[in-house]
Amino acid sequence: MLLCSMITDDIEIDGVGTAILCVLLAVMVAAAVAVNVVPRIVHKWEIEYKTRDLTVGATCLAIAFALSWATLFRMPNGGRVTPGALAPLFIYCYYFGFRKGMIVCTAYTLLQFLQGASIVSPWSAFFDYILPYFAVCLVGLFAYKPDRYAAFVRKNKDKRGVGAVKTWAFTVSGHYGVFVGAVVHMTVRYLSQCVSSMLFWAYGAPPAEAFTVGLAYNSYGLVDSAIAVAALVMLLSSRAFNAYMSQSTGGKKHAVAVTAADCGTAELAAAAIESDSAAASDVDAAMQNETEK
Repeated sequence: MLLCSMITDDIEIDGVGTAILCVLLAVMVAAAVAVNVVPRIVHKWEIEYKTRDLTVGATCLAIAFALSWATLFRMPNGGRVTPGALAPLFIYCYYFGFRKGMIVCTAYTLLQFLQGASIVSPWSAFFDYILPYFAVCLVGLFAYKPDRYAAFVRKNKDKRGVGAVKTWAFTVSGHYGVFVGAVVHMTVRYLSQCVSSMLFWAYGAPPAEAFTVGLAYNSYGLVDSAIAVAALVMLLSSRAFNAYMSQSTGGKKHAVAVTAADCGTAELAAAAIESDSAAASDVDAAMQNETEK
């Protein structure tokens, strides 16, 4: 009870409820650890962990948590609209994948309980906080593939048309996976919080009324997610950001290839992906020539 009274604004659960809440959080943490550790026993499922994975993950987590404090609008019974707090998590899960994303999303979910969570039941905590925020890792199911993105750019290089707007839209559309993942998460979050509203916050209202009010009240989550998606569009329309994240996930030659493909040097982009760093140097030179033109 002491633990919950320290981390929540509106705590109405007893000792048993506190224990259930702790178990739910422990299961979430255990799932994230198991998915990342157990596959090391089965080597064909093993993934590589680098220092950069941890560095970028910690950075995205810190930015997301800081943005979550900058509330644009707070709902009267819990919930708030932030200036794109979920965008850094979307980015990390998209570029680093589902399993690594689970670790970061688990940490973010736990941090949400330090911001004055409104809880009336351990299961309301599950539907309002644990499931919606942990589910951000679903974006990782549509993870970024450097070679796939470069191939997309090469395939569609002649469809760009003329003008900055068309080029911008083309660049962003190459990252369609993160937007699909964001919509999936948005749906899970919205439905989960609506369930919580109807089951734990309706206070005896007729089912039809509880359903309608729940849908309307929790639309704030759609607005919050939409702001995060808008931030994604801005970030992914930047060639410099694309190159940096490609290097973070696929190495220098992938970063060079993606940027070269964006500039229209498609053949050399393919060479950079399929061969060694010497080809990447050729692409560097081609990119320089493209810039000078």
